[in-house]
Amino acid sequence: MRQVLQLLETRDSVHVAELAEAFSVSEVTIRSDLSTLARQGLVARVRGGVRALHHGQSEVGFDLRLRLEVERKRAIARAAAALVGEGEAVALDASTTAYYLALELRGKRELVVVTNGLLVATALADAPGITVLVTGGTLRLSAMSLVGDLGTDVLRTTRINKGFLGARGLSLERGLMDLNPDEVRIKQEMADACEQVYGILDGTKWHRSALLAFVQTDDLSGIVTDSGAPAEEVEAWRAAGIDVITADPGPREPMPVRPRDLRRAVRNERETS
Repeated sequence: MRQVLQLLETRDSVHVAELAEAFSVSEVTIRSDLSTLARQGLVARVRGGVRALHHGQSEVGFDLRLRLEVERKRAIARAAAALVGEGEAVALDASTTAYYLALELRGKRELVVVTNGLLVATALADAPGITVLVTGGTLRLSAMSLVGDLGTDVLRTTRINKGFLGARGLSLERGLMDLNPDEVRIKQEMADACEQVYGILDGTKWHRSALLAFVQTDDLSGIVTDSGAPAEEVEAWRAAGIDVITADPGPREPMPVRPRDLRRAVRNERETS
């Protein structure tokens, strides 16, 4: 079922017949799995398959992404947190990997975190020793993020030590890439405000492309990924002078994934807007 959710990150829908062929199982088995996903509120059933949830069901969409590749993201978060020194200012975008990084940063002291991610901000809101600055802008529910001119105006007057940005894909020719123009713009502004920029993305993203680039390869200080990233591509990035840190996912007590924070963040945003 995890593979179905991964497909729906980049496609609007998938069909029973193609899934049965891809996974070499019966259509009866596929239909049963899809029904389970639908009952869990992770997909919507359509004739012949399922579709991704959008817009009005955005909370579920973010919750869905939090559940994908969790151990990989936690490993990346631990490795990225080790790059952050106490007393620094760091930027985190609204990616789910940045959310897990926020949880790892809770033990830091005298840290300033700048983010456009509402869930990221909520994860750090009660952390002692951490000051959270949330960029302004328009609420984008599908990513639980704030985008637009208000956010970019803040970032243009801010100097940040390190930025950690998620991506939908990457290539040596184009750098880090994403799909939504509003998200890409805020990521670009974050990157411009940072002295060092790190991509944080799991091994499944290395085979993907996306519509828009937001950080060129030469502007990256490094990439933090997991050991599942393709070895040849990792070495190609290293040969180009980019530091690539690969983290090994391992057994660890689960960190809380708190979907209720989504509801609280949305409610607070609406009350103050």
